[in-house]
Amino acid sequence: MEIRLYKNHTRRNERRWFPAACGLVALLHAATGLALHRVDPDNCEPLPATSPFHASVTELFEQNTDTTVWEGDGELSGLIEALAALEDDGLTPGDYHLDALRHAQQHWQTWGNLGACDRQLASDAYLRALIDLRYGRAFESGGAPMWYSANVSRERDPTLLVATALAGLDDPFSAMAQARPDSERYRNLRKGYRLARRSLPDHWPTIPDGKLLQPGDHGPRVEALRLRLEAAGILPLPPQPGPLRTQYDAELAVAVETFQNSHSLQVDGKVGPQTLDQLNVPPQARLEQIRANLERLRWLARDMESSLVLVDIAAARIEYYEDGERIWQSRTQVGQPGRETPELKSVITHVTVNPHWNIPRSIFLRDALPAIQRDPFYLSDRGIRVYNHAGDELMPSDVDWSHTNNLMLRQDPGPGNALGRVVIRFSNPFAVYLHDTPARGLFGTTNRFYSSGCVRVEDAQTLTRLLFRHASRERRQALALAQASGESHNVHLPRGVYILMAYWTAEADADGRITYRPDVYGSDQPLLAQLDGPSIN
Repeated sequence: MEIRLYKNHTRRNERRWFPAACGLVALLHAATGLALHRVDPDNCEPLPATSPFHASVTELFEQNTDTTVWEGDGELSGLIEALAALEDDGLTPGDYHLDALRHAQQHWQTWGNLGACDRQLASDAYLRALIDLRYGRAFESGGAPMWYSANVSRERDPTLLVATALAGLDDPFSAMAQARPDSERYRNLRKGYRLARRSLPDHWPTIPDGKLLQPGDHGPRVEALRLRLEAAGILPLPPQPGPLRTQYDAELAVAVETFQNSHSLQVDGKVGPQTLDQLNVPPQARLEQIRANLERLRWLARDMESSLVLVDIAAARIEYYEDGERIWQSRTQVGQPGRETPELKSVITHVTVNPHWNIPRSIFLRDALPAIQRDPFYLSDRGIRVYNHAGDELMPSDVDWSHTNNLMLRQDPGPGNALGRVVIRFSNPFAVYLHDTPARGLFGTTNRFYSSGCVRVEDAQTLTRLLFRHASRERRQALALAQASGESHNVHLPRGVYILMAYWTAEADADGRITYRPDVYGSDQPLLAQLDGPSIN
């Protein structure tokens, strides 16, 4: 609890009251441990702006409000209720002056007015909440690793946010609802988070390490598995303990499959190392994982164009949307840890059919060179040619493979080309693109993190046809002829198509049922550190 001491002074038609006996207040403080907080209600220090955008929003809001803001009937109460509801968004209401505003509310209810400092705190909390909901709390602090091409707009207009703030002064709930992402993904995950906070226990049993658990096994580890799935509500609680609790029966196998399906694991009804790791993630960590992804979806909300190629990196999945409708999806292979697929937004401009593959220097040194030194037929078997820095082709037998600084490798078009038959291109500084691949067997695996950063698309030919489906007949014929020629050609789209490559590790359906993905890139914890740090917007 805080006791606020206000300076005794009067102003036209207004009187400020304060406890007259400071000695009594000091005695109360000594006796009860109350926090003593001296505030001048009219001469408080201005709250620091945490970014140029925040400063612009604050200045514009103050220019359009007066000294009666937050003193209307129910305004401050409505704000306090709306701030408390931020918990459903994975935000911490206490980060928005909630305790101080509750004290201010008590003062208003007692004396019928607010000091300037309390009004300033209320406005600051309101604007920060709107900014964080609209743009993401951690975005500007480097928590969002998204790269944007020059032809993708990222401007933030403070006038739009202030218009929302001003229109919602008498109903902060509606203002915050308007600021939230207008996204089905966000609404579903927010609902899932609210349900998870109510349903997840404080803790559940962990399962000791050991050998693979599978149907037919028995023992204390099987009983721990059963207890773990009962605690999560996947297995019903038995009416009373029985002798079969240590048996890995068909019912338990089905429950394990249900768990695996909701955690993006191979569904086989057996508990191997990956399933065991996910079973032993504590409930609080799951809640934190959802919070991290609510923040990610706040960042991404403005990047989800109605017509868009979306690469869901963590799920190794690709989707194509036109006018807000998903018209195609497929599986992908994405970057392995250490060679991560970058998060970016750009515009697809053209495709390369029957591509050569100019092997990146990093792949040359890490992958190709050791293989060349082991196998004299490595290059010829794969149709790979060697060139010097001037572009002259060299005979592999004439190359000193211990000195490779001026060498370049290029693979000819053909069925064995690592890029397959088509590459889909967009500007970016990472030299990544979407492409076909001859390594099709890997699409059947669960966690498809195999590439060196580029995105291998299971059905890249169909995606190419879709990108050109609104092109003129002549342009489509040119594409078909280029493909049939067997030669490498660039064919430009009639108009660019947005591409968004993003990473998130939890999503929910309309009923709030959550699917978790393993955090292969280890980015959840750094994001949570940003989310729980000082507000930066």
